Amino acid sequence: MAPNFQHWTELQKNAFRFFFIFISTTSLFAYNIVSGILVTFFTKMSYLEAHKAFGVLSKPIEWIDRHFFHVGYHPGKDVPYFSDSHYGWVVLLTLFFLSIGGSILWAFADRKRTNYNRLHYWFRVYLAYYLFLAMIMYAIEKVIPVQMPYPNIGALLRPLGENSKFELMWDFVGVSPAYSLFTGLCELVASLLILFRRTRVFGSLFMTIVLTNMVCFNIFYGIIVKLASLQLLLSTLFLLAPYIPKLFRFFFYSQPVSLAEKQYAFTTTWKNWLIMALLIVPAWVCFYNVQRSIRLKNRNSNNRKQERLYDVRSFVKGNDTIPPLLTDTLRWKHFVMTDYQGTKFAIIYYMMGDEQDWYSYRVDSSKKLIILIDPGDTTKKFPFNFAELDKNKLLLQGKWMGYDLHILMDKVEIDSMRLVREKINWIQNR
Repeated sequence: MAPNFQHWTELQKNAFRFFFIFISTTSLFAYNIVSGILVTFFTKMSYLEAHKAFGVLSKPIEWIDRHFFHVGYHPGKDVPYFSDSHYGWVVLLTLFFLSIGGSILWAFADRKRTNYNRLHYWFRVYLAYYLFLAMIMYAIEKVIPVQMPYPNIGALLRPLGENSKFELMWDFVGVSPAYSLFTGLCELVASLLILFRRTRVFGSLFMTIVLTNMVCFNIFYGIIVKLASLQLLLSTLFLLAPYIPKLFRFFFYSQPVSLAEKQYAFTTTWKNWLIMALLIVPAWVCFYNVQRSIRLKNRNSNNRKQERLYDVRSFVKGNDTIPPLLTDTLRWKHFVMTDYQGTKFAIIYYMMGDEQDWYSYRVDSSKKLIILIDPGDTTKKFPFNFAELDKNKLLLQGKWMGYDLHILMDKVEIDSMRLVREKINWIQNR
């Protein structure tokens, strides 16, 4: 697949045919450029909504899986989205074998072709824009830390062993915005370098390092975008592949090498204007993602200010004061009010095993009423009268699980938790 050779070997031509078909088709499913542009220019459309068009493939994918792969795809249960799902694996396997068959047919139909220099050049330009548009969103959302935001109080109180690997990794990055900034800057620099022809080789090397780290996180911590991130890594390696022999001689034998290659350009005016117009897309995508991330950061910051954590001091059921026994299944231990992805939640922690109940809630300040609503059955509502005895005490009175409760709670400052208050220290005595 080396660029600018007049006569490619049969191995090079066949390898190019396979990877051209496989990478181009998988890129349509992994990070579809059209879907990304639609989401960017039509801000009310979510990324999943933009991918709904792939739902038309549900029945063909089900047929293919039932007769060939037996992965277990069920269109009624599985979302038609290219993730680590039954749908994603069936699509990947289908495209893999179709790419083999397509490359064989291509070889027979194009036997006299000596090279694919021009197609190779423009395909790599496409991949550079594809990688930029796919990675820039992640980069900006890490620089402005909203992809992995600071964990809310529910996550901070969750026992370590109760976390999934996914949740643990997300909170691991979230508790250190500076680390999120660093990783985001690496992704941002790699995305920008790969976009421009003069810096594309170094950008591909840098992007390979960044994506290898990302793929390892996704695999070893069970994050559901393994297939998509592997597709990005494969695309980056394809960009880098023609230069590997020269880079090997440069790094290991200290030999002078030239990475220059023949450039191709369109000869018609309208095509050149189209290419110039397409340059607006990366700029607009950057602007849109910065704007969106700032809004999310402000929302998350406001939510953190509104979070409340209370320790239950006194728990009275009817006329009986319930002691804080670890075997008690009714008595509360903590009461939390927080926000998760735009929805307000109240979390009740019980004495027994730190078990939790999550409820959405609504506050009526005029009536001094807080209403807990079961998210699984919104007809189940638990109204409590509340009184703020002072800025650090909250009293709840209401009916719960058939009992009249009188609950006195002490407010706990979330910033007093060690994980929250600990800062970066250059000098530490242990």
